[in-house]
Amino acid sequence: MKNKDFNWKDYHHQIYQIYHGMIALTLVPFALLFLEWDSSLEKVEVDYSSVLFILAAQLFWVIGFACWYVWKGERVLYVFEEEMSLHEKLKEFKRKNIYKYLILAAAGFIAAFAMWVQPSFLFVIAYFAVLVQYSFLRPSEDKLVRDMRLSKEERNELHSK
Repeated sequence: MKNKDFNWKDYHHQIYQIYHGMIALTLVPFALLFLEWDSSLEKVEVDYSSVLFILAAQLFWVIGFACWYVWKGERVLYVFEEEMSLHEKLKEFKRKNIYKYLILAAAGFIAAFAMWVQPSFLFVIAYFAVLVQYSFLRPSEDKLVRDMRLSKEERNELHSK
C-alpha cells in the first residue's frame, strides 16, 4: 500500500471482503451439514456417553481457545508505536485482523467437522458462538479508529485521500 495509491474506501472495502469471505468459507460446510440433518429420513440419536461423542466434545476446548485467542492472544494484539505512520498502522490493523479471521475460520471448520463426526446441536451452538465472535470483530470505521487509536488529524487524513 503506497502512500500515493491509498484510497480509504478501497482499503475498507478490501477488509470487508476478507471478513465476509471468511464467514462464507465456514458457513457453506455448516449449512450443508445442517440441511443434511434436516432432510435425512432417519434421525440420528446422539449417545452422549459414547466414546465418539466424548472425543468430539474435546473440540469445544479448541473452539473456546480460538475464541479467546482472537481477543487476548499474543500474535493478534495490535502493536502501534508513536512514530508509526498512518499507513503502517493500517497495514498492522489489516494483518492482525486477517489473522483473527483465519483463527475464527479454523474454529468454524472445527465446529462443522465435529457436527459431521457426531451430529449434536451442541456443535451448532459452538458454531454460532464463532459467528458471534465474528460480529464483534466486524471492521467498521469506528472499530478501526478505536482499535488503532487514531487521532482526529489521522482520521481526517484517512478521508482526505
